[in-house]
Amino acid sequence: SFGNLAFEPRTYQLVPLLMALKLDTLRLLIADDVGIGKTIEAGMIARELLDRGELKRFTVLCPPHLVEQWVRELDDRFHIKAVAVTSGSAARLERDIGTVSESIFTVHPFTVVSLDFIKSDKRRGEFSSRCPELVIVDEAHTCAGTGAGRHQRYDLLRLLSADVNRHMLFLTATPHSGDENSFHNLLGLLKPEFLQLQTLTGNARDRLREKLANHFVQRQRV
Repeated sequence: SFGNLAFEPRTYQLVPLLMALKLDTLRLLIADDVGIGKTIEAGMIARELLDRGELKRFTVLCPPHLVEQWVRELDDRFHIKAVAVTSGSAARLERDIGTVSESIFTVHPFTVVSLDFIKSDKRRGEFSSRCPELVIVDEAHTCAGTGAGRHQRYDLLRLLSADVNRHMLFLTATPHSGDENSFHNLLGLLKPEFLQLQTLTGNARDRLREKLANHFVQRQRV
């Protein structure tokens, strides 16, 4: 995929890509600090899987204020033309399709979707049935809590992750904000067995943490 990159990645930014390529089904949590380059790392994974022919469609789920930024980054850095799907654009996009047999997510192979738009009960089921092969979730920590609005985001991601063949990539600079339940909910989206880390002890916990290491990467700025 390097021929389709408009930049030269730093060596450490290749680590998540190499981890992803070792997984039959991509389930990866990139929890690098702000400024390390999570967007770049996620974009390289998506670009590589596209160029290998391992997927034809992907979507980015992110908070509304990051939608346009993601659209620009995908275009400028990876030569991927993505469509923004928000509460303001969805109706127009659906009118342009003109047929009920298709959806935004089948007509447009690359989409950047507002989490606040797609999380509703009305939209969640439709999206899950037409969802692309790869889902990138930015600010993933905002989807694992129990606060106002977060339970709908979590319900959406839990529904998507239930398909064991779906590739899912989670990005956050703050995977653990002091809420143990939220942190383990996030890990459980990678694999349900990781929820047991909250209760296991001893050798059993150590063995499960070794499995988690294949799906979790975190680097800090020094």
